[in-house]
Amino acid sequence: MTKQDSYFITINATNYNLQGIESLAWKKLVNGSVKKKNGFRTMCVGTVDVNNSAALRIVVNRKVDESQKTIYFYTDNRSRKFSDLQKDNRITLLFYDARQRVQIVVKATAAIHTSNTVSHERWKATSPQARLGYMTIEVPNTKSEQPTLGYEERFAITKPTDAESDLFQENFTVIACSVYELEFLYLDFHGNRKANFQYENGVLVQGHWAVP
Repeated sequence: MTKQDSYFITINATNYNLQGIESLAWKKLVNGSVKKKNGFRTMCVGTVDVNNSAALRIVVNRKVDESQKTIYFYTDNRSRKFSDLQKDNRITLLFYDARQRVQIVVKATAAIHTSNTVSHERWKATSPQARLGYMTIEVPNTKSEQPTLGYEERFAITKPTDAESDLFQENFTVIACSVYELEFLYLDFHGNRKANFQYENGVLVQGHWAVP
């Protein structure tokens, strides 16, 4: 045990050393991927756009592979974030749960899965209703003269069938984010606490306490 591991912080009456904080962070991310009402169910995704500016948007945390240190989300391959990642696969994920008073920032490299085994399996696991986001007739962010759903208006009332939604599977992409850096911040009235961790090929190589 290193000297840093001998120190600990207390969260909800439980003491965590540095190793414990790293495990807690991944537990929270995993919970977010499987519990719809969990604060870590959504995340803010940051990419580098065509103008070399930061581009931000909210996406759903679909799956977390703790053993491989990989986080997954879905996107339309006609979207700007898809185009951003094709040019520069660096990505930042921001998670925050006000109730838990925990912020987790992840830096990763993104792998794009389109029309392959990974995307086909994840598409089959989604419901026709959840596929509506990939069923827009025009490319996402296309200018419109009036408020629009993007897809056929009838689907606002009647859910699409499997056959109807399958016609748009080619627009569906899975993004796998291989984490190389994770920052854990606990917000507390008596003083915030922070810890940083670095990974190489899915393996933790360094961790340290940090000034919040």
